[in-house]
Amino acid sequence: MATATETVVMDKNRARAWAGLCLLLLAGCGSRQGEADETATAKLPPAVKSPDQPADGMAEVANPPTAGEAGTPPSRLPESSRYTSVDPGSCKLLEQNVEEGGYWRRRCAGPAGFALETSESDLRQDIVIIAPDGRRSQLKLSSLVAKGAFNSLGKVAEWRGLKPDSPHALIVRLSVAAGSARPDRSDLVVVRLAPPACVVAVVEQGPDQNQKARAIADSDRPACKAGP
Repeated sequence: MATATETVVMDKNRARAWAGLCLLLLAGCGSRQGEADETATAKLPPAVKSPDQPADGMAEVANPPTAGEAGTPPSRLPESSRYTSVDPGSCKLLEQNVEEGGYWRRRCAGPAGFALETSESDLRQDIVIIAPDGRRSQLKLSSLVAKGAFNSLGKVAEWRGLKPDSPHALIVRLSVAAGSARPDRSDLVVVRLAPPACVVAVVEQGPDQNQKARAIADSDRPACKAGP
């Protein structure tokens, strides 16, 4: 049997052993402080950014509905618009003669290889459509739409198509002088781009003028408008 003295020594030794073990455990725990614990995320799949959260932080335009979705006929997808300038100041001057009724001719860039050649003579303006293959189509706006009256083009051309790089119709505004007794007209001219390019409709000023012109532009290959 151990004496009282031996018991005290054994208790002190056990106390020292437990104290040393605790110090080792505390040291080990302290060395992990501030370090990231990857054990909970190491086996998780990598984070995938949602498609509606682009990298640049800007909101993306919603994709157009596909065929068969609610509100969209299966045979037709929604059209979209792209705009280019036909303002004389932003188009390249090709020729000019101020003595012949203020004649000038300019070339305006369009999408997908198209171009518009605008001209003015005797206060009457017109457009020639130049297709990507170089084919030229005279629209004859002064005779076909304005019926010989003074007229002027708007400053913006609207191109319609399923994709921005494949337009199939053009909409331009033409202001037509109606004489001193009546106010001038402001018509929207709808043009088919498929050869032969031609005027297919004239939408007079009134409620929903833009929507009516776009509906005609989006129809399947409308017929060319007959001459005067």
